[in-house]
Amino acid sequence: MDQTDTKERRDSGSHDITSPEKLVCEYHGSVEIVRAGTLTALVEKLTYHDKLDSSFNRIFFTTFKYFTSSSELLRLLIDRFDCSPPVSHTITTSEWSTQTKPLIRLRVIYVLKQWLEHFWSEPKDIETDRKLRILQSFAEHVTNFTEARAIKHLLITIQRRLAGLDCQRRSISSILAPPKPILPRRLDKLQFLRLDAKEIARQLTIMEAHMFGKVHRDELLNKNWQKKESINTPELAPNVRALIRYSNQLSNWVCALILAESELKKRTQVIGHLVNVANICHQLQNYSAMISILAGLESAPIYRLARTWAMVTERSCNTLRPMQAIIFSAHNYQAYRDTLRVAVPPCIPFLGLLLKDLTFIEDGNPAMTPEGLINFHKYTMLASTIHEIQRLKEAPYSLQPVPELQDYLATQLQSAVDVHEMWGRSCELEPRGRGLGDRPRDLYTPTGGMLTSMVVACMVLDD
Repeated sequence: MDQTDTKERRDSGSHDITSPEKLVCEYHGSVEIVRAGTLTALVEKLTYHDKLDSSFNRIFFTTFKYFTSSSELLRLLIDRFDCSPPVSHTITTSEWSTQTKPLIRLRVIYVLKQWLEHFWSEPKDIETDRKLRILQSFAEHVTNFTEARAIKHLLITIQRRLAGLDCQRRSISSILAPPKPILPRRLDKLQFLRLDAKEIARQLTIMEAHMFGKVHRDELLNKNWQKKESINTPELAPNVRALIRYSNQLSNWVCALILAESELKKRTQVIGHLVNVANICHQLQNYSAMISILAGLESAPIYRLARTWAMVTERSCNTLRPMQAIIFSAHNYQAYRDTLRVAVPPCIPFLGLLLKDLTFIEDGNPAMTPEGLINFHKYTMLASTIHEIQRLKEAPYSLQPVPELQDYLATQLQSAVDVHEMWGRSCELEPRGRGLGDRPRDLYTPTGGMLTSMVVACMVLDD
């Protein structure tokens, strides 16, 4: 078992440093993990001459806006390019000039290019243009630098950003041919029970995958999805809020479909069909839709329909149980987390639990340590959750959209009233005090709120 060793590492060498900069690291064997540090020391670690810590760089660029601004970071990196020898004099002036400093400069160029290509998220405005011009001027003035090729590539990336072009490589489309859609006889008169459950799940997945793919990492910072937009400021997390709204609408629609049926037999048929849709979503690794459907089935107006649940088929009940086992709340939803951890994209996670994790990390950890250092451990935890979300977006679904079905589903979802407004209808269908009839309720017992903490946490919009 690796021994964990924590020590203070002091680094110097930044431009105009008047005192040693501090970096607090933890060691798991030979792996160095940064726990805290000054801003200057963190920037120095980005550009060490003797090693490149890609994991640290990714965490830093994902979360740096918590503890500095892009203007300040740009200034520090440019200063780092012209850094002075370390105060400790552990190396000779000749070694510094011919070996160490050129490597630091190369790291600075690499880091700037990495920032622009993969993590640049500045708004397209005059201030952003000014930053890019400063960076362009810097790159043009160091063209005599020995690594001219690296500078050339940096300038090309800057020019693309100035032109408003994206520098990221897009994921390659799936090479698998999409399965042929399972269509009803008529697309002009669509009814839920007459639509194939597999195709409903496919179209729901296409719709949600489109929204999920647009979520930007900055939307997940600073609990931006909880902040209301004002007249003078744009919405900070439009795609996250769209996914939250979609999940809530899907749960509401599940309730509305069941409660729209006055006949007991029809209600059980609708439940059975919804269970099949949820199961196909599970197979597609669309855990978001699966959980939203189960949340609708577990909502109070549906949960209380004892006579209806007593008539649900054994097959549907047996299909439900494995899905419930995945999202069982024991040990902070460990079964679901384990499932998600080994999932191979394409996959759509349930956003509610991830937003809950981000909220707990933000609220439960200070930004600074008692010594006045940046608490980088906090940002490592935040980045881990954000990177997991980004990982699951890396591959597209190979599914064929059917516009007519998507229009039908979108209209249905948007027209469903909030689940809290359906209690009266539920009581009309099955008044309180009624028995279960001739059939005992022994096949399936909904847990009644098992999903509450997952669905409610961070998923309520104040529209």
